[in-house]
Amino acid sequence: MLLASRIVAILFLLCISLVLLHLGSPSKFPHFRSKAGGQTTQGGCSRRLTHLNDLDIKFPIKYARRDIIIKANPDLNRTSLTQIEAPLLSGVQMVDHVESPVSELEQCSPPLTLEVPAFPTQSVDASHIIFGISTYMKRVDDSIPHLQRSLAHTNARLIILAVEDGEVTPDSKEMAALEIRMRDLGIDATVVGAPNDSSMEARYFSLAKILYEKRNSVTQWISILDDDTFLPSMHSLINTLSTYDPTRELYLGAMSEDWWSVTVYGMMSFGGGGTFLSIPLTAQINANYDTCIKETTANQGDIRVFECITRHTTTKLQPVTGLHQTDLGGDLSGFYESGRLPLSLHHWKTGWHFEQKPEHRALNTYPMAKMHLVSDVCGDCFLQRWQFGSNMIVSNGFSISTYPNQNVLAELVKNKDMDKIEDTFMPTREVDSFMQGYEHSIGPLRPRVEGKIQYKFLDAKAEDGGVRQYYIYRALDKEPDILYEIFWTRNETLV
Repeated sequence: MLLASRIVAILFLLCISLVLLHLGSPSKFPHFRSKAGGQTTQGGCSRRLTHLNDLDIKFPIKYARRDIIIKANPDLNRTSLTQIEAPLLSGVQMVDHVESPVSELEQCSPPLTLEVPAFPTQSVDASHIIFGISTYMKRVDDSIPHLQRSLAHTNARLIILAVEDGEVTPDSKEMAALEIRMRDLGIDATVVGAPNDSSMEARYFSLAKILYEKRNSVTQWISILDDDTFLPSMHSLINTLSTYDPTRELYLGAMSEDWWSVTVYGMMSFGGGGTFLSIPLTAQINANYDTCIKETTANQGDIRVFECITRHTTTKLQPVTGLHQTDLGGDLSGFYESGRLPLSLHHWKTGWHFEQKPEHRALNTYPMAKMHLVSDVCGDCFLQRWQFGSNMIVSNGFSISTYPNQNVLAELVKNKDMDKIEDTFMPTREVDSFMQGYEHSIGPLRPRVEGKIQYKFLDAKAEDGGVRQYYIYRALDKEPDILYEIFWTRNETLV
């Protein structure tokens, strides 16, 4: 009996020892991961891989990720390029389809803290601007997420002059439903039906009169946009407009980046970049509205506005730096990787019409609302440019690029060539002029860098107290693609 009791006691102690040994193994703790050098990191590296299953990617895939903690610095200004000595990412690892809610990474860098200029301290108030868009009802759906990013909760008013296919006035119930939908999103929108059989150019020009008639005591600016105009920073736009005197007759906008278009159509505001008219100037258009309609020979709405202003006032266009018609073809990487903060962007929905081949235009359509999502975390950091280590550039919301070797990038930085836009575009249309190409608008340009590898923006999601971005390199042949994930947050306790 005594022997049996001792045997039971020994077996019990053995079992306890095995359990403790089992629990003591680091690989069994779901929130810990062993790192090189014997360090252990809680959370972070072992989380969030299941998100990859929701992306448009092929497994297996090479993958790396980094958490970035944003800190606002009121003494900091945004520059063309911010240099960070440390590399952004550690080595990639192969990841197959993720089934476990907790999946571990073999390599993981600690969170990185980045300073950015201070965020706006007050809510944006654009109540002194009325925006107007002439479009088809079916095109509004694609534009709503982008209009929400630009106009929601800014107090700006938006008038949509709408028609159905066949130039038919939309059903009043459909317009009312659209209006309610947009107001529920924080957009102060009013939907107005255009007359039957009205032409596109007539509808566009009529916006000047419609918006003028809907002005109130605080309205200073009338702005006519296209349905694919995107405004990335309302507070920057307001700050820019504040440098002009709205009590004068003012005509603000952007000429085309395409010099051929400028020589053909003149020194006018091309509508996709956004046209801004002061109330005194819009009053002149309104007073001469019927005469301008009778006199016009223009087949485009923005030309009709320019034509009426030119014939009945002495006001000339004042080009505004940062507004962009984006009449650029080919590879637009040079533009979006320039590090500049635009006040407006255009052609993100369908590409530039001069590129006649649909497959080429499709390459220049962008999910602008998702690309811009990161600004919810870091303010005016959309398209901001950082250099990490010796050969990697992040153009926030567009791409991560690696250069063929560190000497190439070092020379570009040393010679201040990174302040110039990389010429990645299609050749311009020839014109008999000393000026050629795009230099009058976005120049000077620098030659394309051969051998640069781009990880293009794939997707972004607002979740877990921050914004998660994904950038992908689509590999050639049968090689696996490479995916980079960047998680941006202001809350360091979340990483």
